[in-house]
Amino acid sequence: MWSKVIRGIIYLLLVLLIAAGAYSYLYLHTPIGNLIIDQFSTIPSTTTIYPQNLTTITQATTTVPTTIAGGNSSLYEYALGLINNDRAKFGLGPVTLSNEPSGQQHSESMLQNNYFSHWDQYGMKPYMRYTLLGGTQSVSENIAYKTSSYCTLLLCGGDLNPRSAIEGMEYSMMYNDSLCCNNGHRNNILDPSHNQVSIGIAYNSSTIYFTEDFLDSYILWNGNSPGFSNGAVYLSGTLSGGYSLSSVFVTYDRPVSNMSRAQLNSTFEYGYGQNIAGVVQNSNYYYSGLTTIVADQYTQAPGSFTVSFNMQNLISKNGAGEYTVLVWLNKTNTNMSFIGGSYTIFIGNDGKAFVPSSV
Repeated sequence: MWSKVIRGIIYLLLVLLIAAGAYSYLYLHTPIGNLIIDQFSTIPSTTTIYPQNLTTITQATTTVPTTIAGGNSSLYEYALGLINNDRAKFGLGPVTLSNEPSGQQHSESMLQNNYFSHWDQYGMKPYMRYTLLGGTQSVSENIAYKTSSYCTLLLCGGDLNPRSAIEGMEYSMMYNDSLCCNNGHRNNILDPSHNQVSIGIAYNSSTIYFTEDFLDSYILWNGNSPGFSNGAVYLSGTLSGGYSLSSVFVTYDRPVSNMSRAQLNSTFEYGYGQNIAGVVQNSNYYYSGLTTIVADQYTQAPGSFTVSFNMQNLISKNGAGEYTVLVWLNKTNTNMSFIGGSYTIFIGNDGKAFVPSSV
């Protein structure tokens, strides 16, 4: 009897060893460290929606603590150096490291919840999270991740080197971006209007997530601006030298809803929603194909602006959802026009603004 038991144990051990060996072989010979980069969608251009008949040219925010000031500070500086080296190769000025938490918050969310998308598990896009985290400029997001794992007969583990992984991801976004992403990430890195970046780096032994939230920071907002109260939007700011207000638009997204991991991993591009309205100085102007909102106040002076308008009728027409106010700027003596400020207002089924409890 004992001989049968011993033979059974030996047979079981042999089966386990063969299975473990096969698993180790397959795992080790599967490509690892592959970079997956998501598509950055093109921001709408104003060139197709200039006004016709043109004769002359408080919502509260919530903050989520992150580890920006923690142990990753040297990695942020390293990533920033790679970004600025790439920009310098094409004659562009450097971007500075922003203290805004949007990049780090999203990298941590992807790592902790095991997904990869510009959206998050609450269904929010980058500019929505950016507003909820206190951001008031404009944001254009790149994301990437990398894995590096191994298995032996006894265990599986990770051998990730964060610094080399960041270098590889930045290189891929710059020089291997055409096939996967139509050079969206590369164009974002090389956008001349960007002057800051919120970097996010979150990793464990085998996986790293890397977020680049590029910012166009040219507006010093005044007082409680940008703000929203009783259906009215208030915008007032001082501009960096050489920049002026171009236009103000409102976009719309359907109400956000929670997304599963499978949904997130199959969601690629993102945009600023549907362009639904433009704001004009007076009734002599209008936007073709959009709702035209005549501002209650629309004043400009060298280096400053104030715009206030009511969008209650717009809310009544479109209902619950996310309304994002986009402030477009012009650079003096150039053809450069870009989004210099974004502000998302969350409207519930009751037609009133609210602040989501999670970001």
